[in-house]
Formats: sequence, C-alpha cells, structure tokens
Amino acid sequence: CKITEYDAFLVKDNDEIKIYIYEPLKVETDKILLYIHGGGFAFKGYGKHYYMCKRYALEGNCKAVYVDYRVAPKHQYPIPVEDCYRVYKWIIENAIDLKIDINKIIVCGDSAGGCLSVDVTRCAIKDNIVKPCLQMLIYPVLDKRMITKSMQEYTDTPMWNSKLNHKMWEYYLGGKEYISPNEIEDLSNMPTTYIEPAEYDCLHDEALEFAQKLKNASIRVILYETKNTMHGFDIKNTHITEDAILNRIKMLNEI
Repeated sequence: CKITEYDAFLVKDNDEIKIYIYEPLKVETDKILLYIHGGGFAFKGYGKHYYMCKRYALEGNCKAVYVDYRVAPKHQYPIPVEDCYRVYKWIIENAIDLKIDINKIIVCGDSAGGCLSVDVTRCAIKDNIVKPCLQMLIYPVLDKRMITKSMQEYTDTPMWNSKLNHKMWEYYLGGKEYISPNEIEDLSNMPTTYIEPAEYDCLHDEALEFAQKLKNASIRVILYETKNTMHGFDIKNTHITEDAILNRIKMLNEI
C-alpha cells in the first residue's frame, strides 16, 4: 500500500491540516474513501485508525484519505466540520490528479467521526456539489439531545458512556447552536447509508433512530447491529470485530 503524506492546508494561526492518502498498489481503482476518525471531537487519531484506513484501501479496493482535522476544545464546532469538508472539496477539485471518479466518493467515520461524516454530506448537499455515494457510520454520534433509552441506561460502560458523551458535547459545542443529525427534518437527499451500532453503547439507540428516519425518507439503509459489543470494540481483535470489518469492506466493494 502506497502512503502519501500532505501538509495540505494552511489554516488560521498557521495550523496545518495533514492528510494521508493510502493507495493499493496491485489494483487500479477510481473510487475514494474519506476516512474521519473518532475520538469525541477532542482526540487525535491513533494507530488503530491508521490501520483501519489502510485496510479499507487494500481490501475495499479504493484510495483512502485520512484527514487529521483539528480538535476541541481548542478548536470547537464548526472547525472540525470545516476541516473535513475542506478535504472533501479538495478531493473533488483534484479528481483528475487523484485519478478518481467524483461519483464514487465514500465518507466513513467511527464515533464522532460518524457525526462529522454526516455533516460533510450535509455541507455538500447545501452547496449543491457532488455528494458522497455512500456514508459509512460506525457506532456513530448522532444526537446532542441525549434522549434515548440507551443513553439513560449506559451511564458507566467502559470506553464510552452517557456521562462522557455529555462532556463531549460541552467541549465540542461550547454553547454554540448546532442541529445534530437526528434533528435534521429533511433527510431525503442523503446517500445510501451503512450504520453499525454497538450493542452495549449509549449511542446505540440514536443510531437505530437515524436509520429509521433515513428509511422513512426512502433512503437505502444497511443496518448491521453488532452483538456483545461496546463502543470502540474495533480496538479488540476478536471474531466479532473481524466480521464487522469484513461487512464494511463488503460495502466498499459494492461501489
């Protein structure tokens, strides 16, 4: 797998947004994935995120762009969204050099990265530019209201829980107004969406709710509910994790 690093975008206060492009060497491909890592909007990605991006590229037969967006609380909403969307537009603007088909762009994110993925799609729709053909949301953050049953139930689960979730939204928004994905009234322009909730996760029910709202809007939804899993279960190399990863890769190979 060829990995290219770019100090691609100089932004306010001389910060740089780094991106990494993963390209399979043994196959020609014209599809590309924008991978947006999780971390509660506040943490940079880590080794597992880079591993997943590389694996999606190799086994999903696509180029994959990893975006190292700026994070809260120093960089609150809307900065992380703007960073990710800027990279999305860069992909479209450089489609010829990247040798990709702009109608084969996938956005994918885990946890907070799932929320950012939906927001990138929303920005593309709002600006009337090419929207992703697929969004893949892995145990995604989708609702700032925190009103679901699973949010009330999982208050002390490992890795993530509703108490941490509440702090996350405070750090990320800092009191700013924001319409989270589950609050969107019209989802009729959304692309095909793959949603993968974890069973013992405070975010579980908001993922199901988002899936149902998309279906109600006649959007194709692939819902893959993992069982006996907690938020961030990718960190453990188990047969459950492997089955989930293979299911995601199957989706990529359908493009």
